Amino acid sequence: MIWLYLLAVALLGVVVVLLVGRAEGAEPPAEETTADEVAELLAERAAAPLTAADLRGIRLQPALRGYRMEQVDRLLDALADQLETPRNPDQPSGRKGPGQG
Repeated sequence: MIWLYLLAVALLGVVVVLLVGRAEGAEPPAEETTADEVAELLAERAAAPLTAADLRGIRLQPALRGYRMEQVDRLLDALADQLETPRNPDQPSGRKGPGQG
């Protein structure tokens, strides 16, 4: 009777391995070759500051557990650099104040 329990446990183990993937783990997802909107935006706006419309319009590619980390890091680095750069008070900030539409 014990051999039946051992057989059931072994069979359950095989099913789990088949459902999860190979015993050494599943392969990482292949890199996609689609256009990188963040790289395109940063290259396009290299000489000019990013605007709120740029940020609202960008779409990050979803990854297995959220968004692609390298895209988020590049976008945040560009924004941090822009915020650290002293701004000329005569230069428009891209923000609209009260009554400016």
